[in-house]
Amino acid sequence: HCMLWGGSRSGKTFLIVRKIVERALKCQSRHAILRFRFNHVIASVAMDTLPKVMKICFPGAIGKLDKQLWCYRLPNGSEIWFGGLDEKERTEKILGQEYVSVYLNECSQIPLSSRDIAVTRLAQKTGLPLKMYYDCNPPSKAHWAYQVFYQHREPESKQPLADQHLFGVVKINPRDNVENLAGDYIRELENQSGRMRRRFLEGEYGEVAPGALWTEEMIDKYRTDGDEELPDMQRIVISVDPSGASEEDNKENDEIGIAVIGLGVDGRAY
Repeated sequence: HCMLWGGSRSGKTFLIVRKIVERALKCQSRHAILRFRFNHVIASVAMDTLPKVMKICFPGAIGKLDKQLWCYRLPNGSEIWFGGLDEKERTEKILGQEYVSVYLNECSQIPLSSRDIAVTRLAQKTGLPLKMYYDCNPPSKAHWAYQVFYQHREPESKQPLADQHLFGVVKINPRDNVENLAGDYIRELENQSGRMRRRFLEGEYGEVAPGALWTEEMIDKYRTDGDEELPDMQRIVISVDPSGASEEDNKENDEIGIAVIGLGVDGRAY
């Protein structure tokens, strides 16, 4: 079990995809790259990172992407399957096969139960050792990834991991990848709030707020992106938490919180 954790745009996904392709080229084998949202793994890995990896690192071994099955086939017959864990039928199809490598991309969004099921699919018998790969921008310390890879204990039983030597961690941050980033990217991260800076620039796990109703993991798990069309809203509310952060004698106050909340016609809140 190998975890790459750290800040945003540090090259974590590129490094793991490169390693999976390297393993796939050694012998005919099957590999899975999974994320919570299916459309996210397709857009960010299948259509973006993988083509870059093949062009830069393996120019003589270009394969073919089957966009019906979302499977990338290499010249030696190895397969790299892409899947999301957000839809039962699709998940069962992907997890109905055995793999020699399983990669959980952005595992901060993936529930522990889905992770545990994915591990059971790590069973293909080839000449390669079985490998689980994970990456994430660190969420809070309540997340299972922190408990497994940092505290070395089972998240549910709270017992020490039986085989701690099988779990390894590498921390990598944007400054480690600065030569591949736009010139102002690091500066933009440095200008973020303290919480965002610690997570996306410094790659640090967040503290758990006692009694919090909404955790960072919950928000990340159900976050939408700019490509998803939102439903019409039945009602929209704008809320403000005026902390008085700009007052000279209250500089240590929290930042002012502003949230726009909509109740969609689908019954979900956004």
